[in-house]
Amino acid sequence: MNLRSKYVSVLLLCVLCGILAADDKLPLKPPGKFFPLEAKDHKSADSYKSGQPVVGTTYFYWYDIDTKSHIIDSDGTDALTTHPADMNGISYKRVPWHKQQLQDMIEAGIDFLMPVFWGVPGKYDGWSFVGLGPLVEAHDALEKEGHQPPAIGLFYDTSILLWNGFNKDGRSYHVDLSTDFGKEWFYTAIRDFFSLIPPSKWARVDGKPIVFLYSAGFAKKQGPKQLDYVRDRFKKDFGSEIFLVKQPGWLGEADATYSWGGAVNGPLIYRQTVSLGPGYDHSAVPGRTELIVERLDGKTYIDRWSKVLQLNPAHRPWMVHVETWNEWHEGTDIADSREYGQSYIVLTRLFSDMWRTKTRLKLPGQYCDANSVTWEPGQSKGLQLRPSSGDGVWKAEKFGNVKAVVSASNPEPGTNRYIYFNVDDTFAYELFDQTVSVSVTYRDVGCSSFHLEYDNTNPKTGPGEGAFRPVGNIAVDGSKKWKTVSFTLPQCRFMNRCNGVDFRIAVLGGDMALAISKVKLIRRDNIRN
Repeated sequence: MNLRSKYVSVLLLCVLCGILAADDKLPLKPPGKFFPLEAKDHKSADSYKSGQPVVGTTYFYWYDIDTKSHIIDSDGTDALTTHPADMNGISYKRVPWHKQQLQDMIEAGIDFLMPVFWGVPGKYDGWSFVGLGPLVEAHDALEKEGHQPPAIGLFYDTSILLWNGFNKDGRSYHVDLSTDFGKEWFYTAIRDFFSLIPPSKWARVDGKPIVFLYSAGFAKKQGPKQLDYVRDRFKKDFGSEIFLVKQPGWLGEADATYSWGGAVNGPLIYRQTVSLGPGYDHSAVPGRTELIVERLDGKTYIDRWSKVLQLNPAHRPWMVHVETWNEWHEGTDIADSREYGQSYIVLTRLFSDMWRTKTRLKLPGQYCDANSVTWEPGQSKGLQLRPSSGDGVWKAEKFGNVKAVVSASNPEPGTNRYIYFNVDDTFAYELFDQTVSVSVTYRDVGCSSFHLEYDNTNPKTGPGEGAFRPVGNIAVDGSKKWKTVSFTLPQCRFMNRCNGVDFRIAVLGGDMALAISKVKLIRRDNIRN
């Protein structure tokens, strides 16, 4: 055996032993008793159906009044931006606290909750594991009293792929999902969670338990088969398929896609899911740059729900993720609080009932039944030119008798200039996932070419999870004539994700000074309902 062969053999042995992966081993058995399971263990389980309107929420249960964990920071300051209405007894270890939260969720019309699980494999004395037992007890108690508490899914806080203290000396192991050990590590956390939750309580879609995955950015590396591995192992161990909901950025196929950030930028809408929340304020979190999205006495939350309820039930998403139930550090909570009482519980019940009954809001608006919207300088009819700012700087000019705006230089780095447009909401929300035409009248001079970029429903087409889908490429010949060109925009999602608006004209090459005199957006005949 030559030196190279010896090296390869030793390397393979090290990998098999886990020496190169981490200096600790994964536990062979999970901490809970609901393992292994077989298909027969799920036959009588309740389940939602794909397409059935449901409302879920993320449940933060890391608080403990006894140790002041997640209540008082290490420097003695208040760790919470908003506060529970009753601080007495708040603890992941106490059944009465979980029971009160579940009772309030029933009042809010929540169909399923997802404990935010930070369960490092083998670290079974941590709050993520310890808190699930009392949660299940509280769930049992409410069922015995004749109530129907929300079913339980999993929100996998994938930050544990980076921050986990997994090694014997307390160092973190940065999980590499392209390796066999990394895939097993990733799956083990899911296995451990479901081993602690009775299968009769699992939140399911088409019989499959719901698992939301947080950001993929915490993994050291990814592999194309990592999600397939989770599916295969779960079915082998639990006798059931799994309903995976991933964020963009995860390699591999999932059953649905969502985005975290609905409390800041919501509603964030995909084919199956919509994420929204009441606002955001992490003022109490040390070391963060100020970021506040005002609640406006509930108006922010009402507006976000109203927007998604304007979508036609025939083609709108069916799963709402309310972000969050009780993340009091970041002020995204809708639970009973000192600052807001039960206002958001009442609002959530109102909107969740409308969601489940497929109610559609038709708010008054000048353009809700129009066939088109237009913009011309000084004449905005359902289509608005955004004020000059950022990389969308423009200036008004007149060419003979023709009024126009011209793309101008801006302080942003890069080689492009943009002109941004926003579609009237009462007109735009009927166009969800549909095709429209946009015509642009321009002066044939001043740049090399231009195209449109727009907010669309397919996260794989265009940057920003599809918020900037490019379409068309119009060459500018320099004739100085006024011309009109038409663009076809499929799969529209005019939810203001294109830097706060719905679409933009991207100007490229030459002096990058394109003059625009008219823009018209026309709905296609086949989308009218």
